[in-house]
Amino acid sequence: MMSEQDKLPRLPIPPLRQTISKYLESIVPVANDDIAALAETNRRASHFLKVAERLQHRLTEYEKTQPYSWLEKWWFELAYLSWRESLCINSNYWIAFADDPNAYGLAKAPEQLQPGHPDIHEGKVWDSGEYSEFQVRRAVKFIQKTLDYKELIADGRLPIDRTRAGPLCMHQYHCMFGMTRIPRMGCDELRQDASTLASRTITVIADDQIYSVDVYDSAGHRRPDGELEAELRAIVADVTERRALGDLDPAVTVLTAGHRDRWSVACEQLEKQPANHATLMAIQHSLLAVSLDTTFSDPPGSITAHQRNMKCHGTQPGHNRWYDKCVSYVFDRNGTAGYLGEHSPCDALIPAFMIEYVAKNAAPENIGIYSHNPTSSTHHAHVRRLRFTDVGLSVLQLIKEAEKEVEQTAKDSDSRQIRFENYGSDWIKRAAKVGPDAFAQLAMQLAYYRIHGTFASVYETASTRQFLHGRTETVRSLSVESADFMRTMSDPASSSRDKYEALVRAANKHQILLRDASSGNGVDRHLLGLRMAYHRLQPLPSEAPFSDAEKTAIEDFFSDPILAKSTTFQLSTSGLFPAYYLSHTGFGCVVAERGYGINYIIEPKRIKFGTEGKTFKVGNGTDVDRFEATLRQILAELKVICEQSNEISAGDSSRL
Repeated sequence: MMSEQDKLPRLPIPPLRQTISKYLESIVPVANDDIAALAETNRRASHFLKVAERLQHRLTEYEKTQPYSWLEKWWFELAYLSWRESLCINSNYWIAFADDPNAYGLAKAPEQLQPGHPDIHEGKVWDSGEYSEFQVRRAVKFIQKTLDYKELIADGRLPIDRTRAGPLCMHQYHCMFGMTRIPRMGCDELRQDASTLASRTITVIADDQIYSVDVYDSAGHRRPDGELEAELRAIVADVTERRALGDLDPAVTVLTAGHRDRWSVACEQLEKQPANHATLMAIQHSLLAVSLDTTFSDPPGSITAHQRNMKCHGTQPGHNRWYDKCVSYVFDRNGTAGYLGEHSPCDALIPAFMIEYVAKNAAPENIGIYSHNPTSSTHHAHVRRLRFTDVGLSVLQLIKEAEKEVEQTAKDSDSRQIRFENYGSDWIKRAAKVGPDAFAQLAMQLAYYRIHGTFASVYETASTRQFLHGRTETVRSLSVESADFMRTMSDPASSSRDKYEALVRAANKHQILLRDASSGNGVDRHLLGLRMAYHRLQPLPSEAPFSDAEKTAIEDFFSDPILAKSTTFQLSTSGLFPAYYLSHTGFGCVVAERGYGINYIIEPKRIKFGTEGKTFKVGNGTDVDRFEATLRQILAELKVICEQSNEISAGDSSRL
């Protein structure tokens, strides 16, 4: 698994003039028709180039001092750990699994949604106040398959990921288990060490109460399904009894969902109390977290309600989760499953490979109605409750503040699953004759343009894992060619052939942008490095000091309104591999005002878009409903345009 790590090249530092040239090209559609703004940006860039070689030299020398990458340390800090707003929705991503068709003992809604009810198409989340046998048993299956995957990693048996360019860095696979984000004032920390990687425990959360469960015995042997079932059954029985008696500890869990500085203040106080410190350490020491909810979605199969429950808890936002754990599963009362990922230690693509493996391998193992299981009936479950005791009034007040904050965050968020079933990558490649990713990107850009009447600055994730410890680079997907495509699609005088040719030009350009970003020749990471070289790196011994005029040239470049606008990503997008067992994938938009966060999966016969934006009022015009309708219309239009241009009759599958 790690045998080719030493063959991987280090992340390059692109040539300075190349980056500035690409940047200036990328901002042309951002400025749109503002000729004066473009001229000013070019002037600032010209002055910057005259002095920035010294920053480039600083960065080059700094790269030699770093163990793996010039970017890695800064990326952890600036992209993730210094983020102070809530992790819930804003930073953590969420994934919903396909339902098990053999689920049994399902709770029913207390009232049936009638036609015309606002929730009839999206479903509604209810709280049953109880747990179920199927829920526990499905959780055990997922835990066991996850541990199978963990052992593949630990033993080095996972095959090396590869592309046509060669092997990819496998480091991030080691950054999932036993990994926890620790709240600290101003900038968080990550904890993972030899002891957490070798942990024998997982953390189980029910009713905001926290339990530790041994998944390996003292000899390192995996505990069988029956024993884990018995442990989880004992936990839900214990918490149900304590709830009835009013013997529940404060919901410290919700602090992990809220503002990071608030959580750091509370955490510091809890760490001063030996018993509470021991609880925090036990959570950090565990391999992963599992949340058992009493909520459920109705009607069954309502993906939008399901994913909302997974992202932030459907009835008590931010509760019953530990957002700081890198790996965290959620199982509702009916056994519907989801996943929450803390984003900082690894990109979502890596856990997505794991959870597709987990779901795929759990699916064939039918969870029938419970029958006698000798292991579970003879095993004496030992409930190990992790307590938060003697919690001070100040921390209790912080919990109330976090509850209020996260409740508002949830109210302000609008998310849904868009399933386009008419075609997928098979049709795109054979009829549209362009790359599927480029096709999806252009459809999303056009949807935004039609709704808001302007071009959106677009972020698309490109993986740089062909380099040692590579993470991501920005694909600036809005290009001169994509802007021309959007204008052509909106011009009544344009023929289908005109529109198709504009699509092909824009798609070809997109492929170039994606290739450049993946090969370490993007724009944004290099600009970040140059900015950091100016603010944080010391001048080199042979370097002439910057004059006041030269400092002004640098600061003017980085403070340019067009640069800021080009990085205000109203469309924040990321694609995943075809994932048939994942019913929804989502993350929060990065720009509240008229912004959308979209994770998309292009399968051979369909395309899935997990979309999040703020409500119309909060987002000052963000409209997730309208985005869905417009995107569907555009995808249908493009089918007609491509088939007409390539002389494929509707319904003719012989050429597909």
